[in-house]
Amino acid sequence: MSHGVMALGVTAVCLAGNVWYLPAYVDLRAGQDRPRSRRAAAVGVLTGWGSAALAALLLLTPVPLTAVAVVAATGAAAVGSLGVVGRLRRVRERRETAAFTAALAPGRGPSPHRVRGPRPKPARNRAPADPAERDH
Repeated sequence: MSHGVMALGVTAVCLAGNVWYLPAYVDLRAGQDRPRSRRAAAVGVLTGWGSAALAALLLLTPVPLTAVAVVAATGAAAVGSLGVVGRLRRVRERRETAAFTAALAPGRGPSPHRVRGPRPKPARNRAPADPAERDH
């Protein structure tokens, strides 16, 4: 298979990938309007598609395939690193949001399963709701 055919295939995939890299570009252009985790993920997306486009360009030049593979591997490593950074930032943002929510709602903790405040009385100390049960 010639390098030109491989370059054509990679270019076709890159052109079809606009559903990922155009929204990522918009997220970066929005700047501070987007969370930091989303911007880190957008940088990862653009890095991945940029390295694929660079690999396509390199396939059109007389460089060995090992150089193209190095570019692709480096791009993949960068995408993986940026993905981890984005995920860690997202976890931190969720914790901050939970803390803010807990501060706004004093009766609830950071988890919707933990409710702070007075606990219901045990069943043996409560008066029955039905008057017929009181007579027994």
